[in-house]
Amino acid sequence: MSTGYVLAVFFSIIILMVLAISKFKIHASMALLISGILLGIFLQFPLGEIEEIMNEGFADTIKSVGIVIFLGSVLGIMLERTGGAAKITNSAIKYFGDKYIVWALVFSSALLGIPIWGDTVVVLLIPIVSKIALDTGRSMLSLGTILYLGALVTASLVPPTPGAVAAASLLGVSLGEAIIWGTIISIPSIVVATLYALTLKEHVEPLEEYVDETKKANNNGVKQPSLLGSLAPILLPLILIVGNTAISAAAPNTFIAELFSFIGSPMVALLSGCVLALSLTGSKWNSKEVLDGYVDKGIGAAAMPILVTGLGGVLAIFIERAGVAEVIADTVVSFGFPSILIPIILAAILHIVTGSNALAVMTAAALVQPMLGTLGISPLAAFLASGTGALMFKHANSSGFWVTVTMSNMNVKQGIKGISVASTIAGGVGALITIVLHYTGVI
Repeated sequence: MSTGYVLAVFFSIIILMVLAISKFKIHASMALLISGILLGIFLQFPLGEIEEIMNEGFADTIKSVGIVIFLGSVLGIMLERTGGAAKITNSAIKYFGDKYIVWALVFSSALLGIPIWGDTVVVLLIPIVSKIALDTGRSMLSLGTILYLGALVTASLVPPTPGAVAAASLLGVSLGEAIIWGTIISIPSIVVATLYALTLKEHVEPLEEYVDETKKANNNGVKQPSLLGSLAPILLPLILIVGNTAISAAAPNTFIAELFSFIGSPMVALLSGCVLALSLTGSKWNSKEVLDGYVDKGIGAAAMPILVTGLGGVLAIFIERAGVAEVIADTVVSFGFPSILIPIILAAILHIVTGSNALAVMTAAALVQPMLGTLGISPLAAFLASGTGALMFKHANSSGFWVTVTMSNMNVKQGIKGISVASTIAGGVGALITIVLHYTGVI
């Protein structure tokens, strides 16, 4: 096969996949499956071996990430259903005070975005934010944007959110390293984008139904779990995973390192968080609703990202075995194009066209992984580049965009002015920092 043919096949399949998802509304998993089959056929793999190769790529990818995504989803459901998420936000508002209430909001959103999907964070917290808008006179254009922004950024960059977990796994980045560097990149990205959102002065009133919802909850004396109890299931897994990374580097081949290699493994750490979250359910901890119902909801939430991640691995194995990665990487290098921009651009295009930052970061990671050696990009740099690229221009083909716009009483034009621009600023800041860290040899 000539270089021109290989490149033509690769880019044609990617374009077809994007069109299938965006224009013809085919589910991402089915589009990835069909794209994988076509890639195998047109790259002239033996027809009788295509299914076996696809199964191998799928299995190799999800074997290290499937259980982690499942446990992360269960933890998110538990925080959502027990009121732990609302407790964290109310406490942050109390401790930050009225003067810094916006920063309390974005802090809570960013923290909750680590275990919970961004649009779910909006649904959980919109009554609280609507009450803040009414009490302070601030616009929902600004507050609604800030509410979604924090969760959007950490969901793309900080495990154990499924997209970030999948990307790290595909690229061979340890979750401890991904959590540390994803947090480092997220903070300035969120801060700069929040400062932009604070400049949005066009007034948008909150929807009265959400203000009334908060008043009813307060009047009914709905009991929330404690702040420490709400934070512990999030912080414990992060501490154990990061602790494993730090101890294995500082004291290798010791008993404590061996111990942390077990308790700080992503699976055990997240399972510990789920067990700890049982304390938020009170006397219902051993009920069918909790032990069966919450887990069942977690399975439903985890199914799509697990499937999409595995199918991303299918694309990756064909790309790797056919030499597509080397051809693309050599072409990029020969033209002098900055290699670090490749995962940023791929993730940005996938996000803008499909509307899913999780799909964008996972797919970009799968496509770039076989090219890393030739491109001269470290797995960590590729992870951060994919995560920041997947933030670019969130707009009207995204469920998170619509959830935030409708619940914040914005129109589409206001949503683009707020969410689309702020997400692009966050992605641009993160991408710029990633580029600098790459060229200075830090990552």
